[in-house]
Amino acid sequence: MKYLISFLLLLSSGFTFAKVSVPKFFSSHMVLQRDAPITIYGWADAGKTVKINFNNKNIEAKANANGEWTVDFKGQKAGGPYKIIIVEDNTITLEDIYIGDVWFCSGQSNMGWKLEDALNGKEELSKANYEKIKLLQVSRTMAGLPQKDIEKGQWETCSPENAEGFSAVAYFFGRELYQEYNVPIGLINSSWGGTNIEAWMSEDVMGKHESAKKVIAEMKNINFSDLTKNYNKDFKNWEERADKLDIGMQERWFDNSYDTSSWKNLSVPTLWETAKIAPSDGIVWVSKTFELTQGDLSGKELLLSIGRVDNEDVTYINGKIVGESKIKDLDRFYKISNTALSVGKNTITIRVKNSGDIGGFRSAKEALYLQTASQKISLAGDWKYEIGTKNIEEVPVRQHPNLYPTSLYNGMVAPFLGIKIKGVIWYQAESNSKNAVEYADLFKDMITDWRKKWKSDFTFIFAQLPNYAGQNNSWVTLRESQAKALELKNTGMAVLIDVGTDDNIHPIHKQIVGKRMATIAGNLAYGKKELSASAPVFEKQKIEGNTIMVTFKNGTFAAETLKSGISGFMIAGSDNKFYTANATLQNDMKTIKLSSDKVSEPKEVRYLWNDAPGKVMLYNKDGLATPPFRTDGL
Repeated sequence: MKYLISFLLLLSSGFTFAKVSVPKFFSSHMVLQRDAPITIYGWADAGKTVKINFNNKNIEAKANANGEWTVDFKGQKAGGPYKIIIVEDNTITLEDIYIGDVWFCSGQSNMGWKLEDALNGKEELSKANYEKIKLLQVSRTMAGLPQKDIEKGQWETCSPENAEGFSAVAYFFGRELYQEYNVPIGLINSSWGGTNIEAWMSEDVMGKHESAKKVIAEMKNINFSDLTKNYNKDFKNWEERADKLDIGMQERWFDNSYDTSSWKNLSVPTLWETAKIAPSDGIVWVSKTFELTQGDLSGKELLLSIGRVDNEDVTYINGKIVGESKIKDLDRFYKISNTALSVGKNTITIRVKNSGDIGGFRSAKEALYLQTASQKISLAGDWKYEIGTKNIEEVPVRQHPNLYPTSLYNGMVAPFLGIKIKGVIWYQAESNSKNAVEYADLFKDMITDWRKKWKSDFTFIFAQLPNYAGQNNSWVTLRESQAKALELKNTGMAVLIDVGTDDNIHPIHKQIVGKRMATIAGNLAYGKKELSASAPVFEKQKIEGNTIMVTFKNGTFAAETLKSGISGFMIAGSDNKFYTANATLQNDMKTIKLSSDKVSEPKEVRYLWNDAPGKVMLYNKDGLATPPFRTDGL
């Protein structure tokens, strides 16, 4: 019914089908799901007969009263390339079509994280040449009603040119599958950074939540295209005003001759919120002096690292620009010629622009340094700062999907419900830290609803959030909520508790994420039962005097697992005070004995129960990590 409403709205606005057409994602280079009916559909004038030729087979269809037509070809084994020819008054020819496996890859920024920004990303991108891996980048689109088509996007063959900007996780996942199973792989990247799960859920689910009903109703009358254009215009005007108001540029605060003695003291790295710098939006300048010796300058180049800056930086040394970036979550590494530096005193000055985020330096102190020919000089510690835009107004409120539940389901999921897929990979939850407990039901409801809409119990593999410090244990709760989705059939969880960087919400080791998801897919979706869908997980505990014997299921730990000194376990007595436990692996390779001098009568166990729990030591033979768990919540 919702599709019909949106279609009728098009008709009422004077929209007509002068020619036969198909969704934008029916394009050359696409992959169609193997071993399942192949559905091809589109639009034409009502009553017109459309002829479709696929792989030398012909089917005709008549457009219904709404101008819709659809045909189903019998499922086929993996193969290609083929052609699809669609004829009515005009002809559409789609070439380089393959039959293989189609994976829908969705979530927020860690799914959208670009291939070239992953670990060794530039090198990985240069090798991304796979004729039988096809990529579809879905344009970011909010909508108030479920859409039949995407705003823009078409399939491309995987190459360094086409893979640039594509999801690193999706690419590494698809590459693993292609190399292992030698079937064409289609990857649909439908992701949007910073989004909560509510934006990805349909009205059928979110409409039951009182907090969302009113907004969902209002959304049906919102022109999201105009809304986004107006916001972008306002934001651009704000940025231009910020640059114009910046006293620092007017007075050339980056010059070596400028006197910063009146500036305030600042310990770097820090966030503007932590340092109570206001306004936090706009431009803040920071400066520091450091000393170099002749030995430091004996090499041709030095390496400057300032970590991750929120949002933009322009970095000067001795009055000259040595590097700049507008990507907030990218570690900054700038190569500097020795001619830009001097023996003795040198000055580094950084112009930081924040446009609605937290502002400041996001990395740990170890990320701020200058590597010279003879030493690594720490740049963490005492700096000076001054605000360049003291009178700047607040940045315009971002028109983001988090304000509009169902908006991304409508614009970026619903268009694909007419095609068959092998499964979904999902990396999201970071933006639901404020409702971490509720996430458990939301996540299961979303998976169930997507499967219902797609009319398939496809494989659903998701990334459990990695280690990330300082989240007041909200990420511990989120991981527990995520894991409850394993109660649904044909789901798999890629445990990443060892993959993150404690101070970075965007870990760059995306190869591991893709590989673990592919390993799980091997078991769940490809029938390769010798591969694991999971590492050993908690099964039961047995109290024996002052020890607890914890038994795991889903196989055994890897043969090389240490028998003693296993970190990450804590136990508690009836007072529920947890202490670090001594952990010893038993000979059956699936039972661990726990004890602590501080707990004479242990009752409960926790494993890796922290936002960033430290070293992880329990894996299975396939390199999958045992997930965090607790018994006191059971």
